[in-house]
Amino acid sequence: MKKLVWLTCLSLMLTSLSSQVFALECQWPEWNTFKTNYLQDGRVVDASDPRLITTSEGQSYGLFFALVANDKQAFQQILTWTETHLAEGDLTAHLPAWLWGQKTTGTYGVLDNNSASDSDLWIAYSLAEAGRLWDNYYYKSLSHLVASRILREETLEVPGIGNVLLPGPQGFDKPDGSYRLNPSYVPLQLLSRMATLYPKYTWQSLYKTSATMLTDTAQHGFSPDWVTLKSGVYTADDITGNLGSYNAIRSYLWIGMLNDADKEKSTLLQTMQAMVAATQQLSAPPREVDTLNGQYTEAGSPGFSAALLPFLSASNQAALVEQQAERAHSLLQRNDGKHYYDNVLGLFGEAWYQERFRFGEHGELQTQCQK
Repeated sequence: MKKLVWLTCLSLMLTSLSSQVFALECQWPEWNTFKTNYLQDGRVVDASDPRLITTSEGQSYGLFFALVANDKQAFQQILTWTETHLAEGDLTAHLPAWLWGQKTTGTYGVLDNNSASDSDLWIAYSLAEAGRLWDNYYYKSLSHLVASRILREETLEVPGIGNVLLPGPQGFDKPDGSYRLNPSYVPLQLLSRMATLYPKYTWQSLYKTSATMLTDTAQHGFSPDWVTLKSGVYTADDITGNLGSYNAIRSYLWIGMLNDADKEKSTLLQTMQAMVAATQQLSAPPREVDTLNGQYTEAGSPGFSAALLPFLSASNQAALVEQQAERAHSLLQRNDGKHYYDNVLGLFGEAWYQERFRFGEHGELQTQCQK
């Protein structure tokens, strides 16, 4: 009897200790700091813009970070604000407007009702994974509806290429038969997950054409911010030319975070090794690159260093990983509310570096808090 009591007490002690360790693992100080400085009642605020803007991008990233943190309250608050203010109160019927903020009249509202397909994709993905990890049927259903609307409103069948993801429904399908596309809008792990969840739709085709675009547009080892697709050929963008900068840094981030089993990862890593060499030379990722001739300028922000951590790790650059992790950690300005983009890059890169999350073979989210 005494032995049974002792074993019961030991079991309870171990359970309590395990719970404490799990709770410690799930604490994410950087996420809490981000919430304090950038999240207001479910709205991610970018105070670097005098209009105090909110973008669907910020909302979509906020959903993902809340999911990684197992922060159900923040997740629902962000979702509710997004639906109420960006989707006319109904995400089942409308993709969210990409830009909201202070108007010239002094009131607040939608500033541009065009949607942004990368944000919509992150929203659909985060809803699907929240539905799975938290066993929430509503999130699963809403994900399916948002994903279906993305395919209807933001993809196009291009002759000789296949399905492509337009950056938004308006303004990217040109009258001359060309298309303006953004390589950083197509995280392959998200497309892979959509293809697994919804195999009867065209997600697998979209995955293949997106992987091809990433490779074909980085012929000199650097990914551009924007490209033009015309007559089956990718060329320089009419507006930004061959620039690779604030958009393109995310392409390296997404590629670096791909599961090793992803069939495109090794090819993409090899294709873009010029970014590794540039980072070695500058002791930081370059802020701007001419992707045509490979010339680059000054060092990028600390967020760039954080964003490149997965890519450097996948490239077996251990010393460079440590160098850039230290640069990001020591220089990133987290507390003034005016460095939104640097901080979201930091949350992605540093959380991955800290093993708070990973993507599975088919894009499924694996988090430290869901072990």
